[in-house]
Amino acid sequence: MDVTVAPPAAVSSKRSLARSVGISLLTVVLAGIVLAGIVAGPTEPGSRVDSLTALIRCPQCQGESIKDSSAPTARTMRLIVAEQIEAGQTDREILDYFRGLYGEQVVLDPGLSTGTIALWAIPALTLVAGLGLIRWQARRPN
Repeated sequence: MDVTVAPPAAVSSKRSLARSVGISLLTVVLAGIVLAGIVAGPTEPGSRVDSLTALIRCPQCQGESIKDSSAPTARTMRLIVAEQIEAGQTDREILDYFRGLYGEQVVLDPGLSTGTIALWAIPALTLVAGLGLIRWQARRPN
């Protein structure tokens, strides 16, 4: 009976590769879950008010959202957001309302446009590069 036994270094290398691939796959799956949660967004009216007011910049405060601001204008804007949610307005309609009043700079989240494409593309390109590096490491002979 001819039994071939792999050298200990080869077995260790295969285990290390399997562990690296497993950790990489787990990271990708968890990132997907987080992204799905971000895309889905909040569903309850109270959490919608919180999430929307966190996206709208206070016109009186430097870089502060109306959710975090104690300025009278911010309090009024929070009430308007709550009223518009109760009236059945979508998040986009509410943000567009404030854009109409204060301009594009009122929204803290820039959204996707020709001016902000790099802000959105850089994280995606980084993820693709990371996955490519993982794949290259997995195929590279040790």
